[in-house]
Amino acid sequence: MATFLYYDTIRFNKAAGGVLNVSEVLLRHMRLSPEDRVEPVSERHPRLFALAQRLKISRFVLDTLLYNFHRLRVLLTGEQLFSVFPNYYLPLTPLGRHRDSIVVVHDLQYKAYPQYFGRGKRLFLDWNLWRAARSAADVVFISRSSQRDFERHFGRCGHSTVIFNPVDAPRPAAAPAATAAGERYLIAAYHYYPHKNFDGILALFERMKTAGLVDYLDITGNGADAVGRMVSVLAPEVRCCVRHRGLVSRDELLRLYQGATAFISLSTFEGFNLSAAEAATLGVPLLLSDIPVHRELFTDYAFFVGADDGDPQPLARYLAHHEHTRPAWAHAATCAPANVAGRYLMLKRGALSLAGAMS
Repeated sequence: MATFLYYDTIRFNKAAGGVLNVSEVLLRHMRLSPEDRVEPVSERHPRLFALAQRLKISRFVLDTLLYNFHRLRVLLTGEQLFSVFPNYYLPLTPLGRHRDSIVVVHDLQYKAYPQYFGRGKRLFLDWNLWRAARSAADVVFISRSSQRDFERHFGRCGHSTVIFNPVDAPRPAAAPAATAAGERYLIAAYHYYPHKNFDGILALFERMKTAGLVDYLDITGNGADAVGRMVSVLAPEVRCCVRHRGLVSRDELLRLYQGATAFISLSTFEGFNLSAAEAATLGVPLLLSDIPVHRELFTDYAFFVGADDGDPQPLARYLAHHEHTRPAWAHAATCAPANVAGRYLMLKRGALSLAGAMS
């Protein structure tokens, strides 16, 4: 039986958004394995974890202390222990090159939009990703597009693989409670960030409403004030049909997905687009920007909106075809949380086999 120590210190960063969601889903399903023991550091070291949270100690500091403690312990006892780091950071250590580690690199947004990151943060990210590329760790990318971005800047890793994010989107038992029966609405389920291109979303919604394809645009997440300022300049008949619902419960979000006419995301950059994957898993049509990762994940399922896509007729035909054929998203099974967790656990099977052969 393999033992994995999962560094869930990412919970210290409540603003991690989708990365935090992915980390929690992955941990939960890795722990369901009957063949492996997976333990979060929050449970192995509960008092230290709670103290670090209370004192607002950086997760990077805590990860470094704990990783070196366990590396030393392993060297002294011979225990087989693997470490999982769910968000890009490999702790500094004089005790090896992280051959025992798995580290997840989600995306390189700071390279695409350096203006939104301070110089210190950019240098810190550069340094850590450069180290990951030259380590002996298993580096996991959440899409081939993200891997290509990484290799363009940092070169190839010694051990790397692509494992799509786990998508935890079970079908809700009830219809959306917050919408009236028969309402036609687009759902934009993500926080406000500049790269999410809410200007483009509002412009497309206005065209679709004018063409009689939808009645409302529902937005969830943080950023109501920023979106409100953009909505305020729209025509009154459009402005009153944009509903920012803020943070909603997970169950309500799943119901909103399933009741939507389509999910919309016109992002200019994504490493994976978890919200779109959740909607696709539930069979919801997708209106997406034409960027590499969207093509990688959603070709033959989504409608890709071009920069000069002013004619609503192709979009209307897509929605009608989707309603008629009810296609399944090709990667739904691949992204099922149990399957994703299994792929992570398999990364260290070779090391276990080697250890067994030498014992």
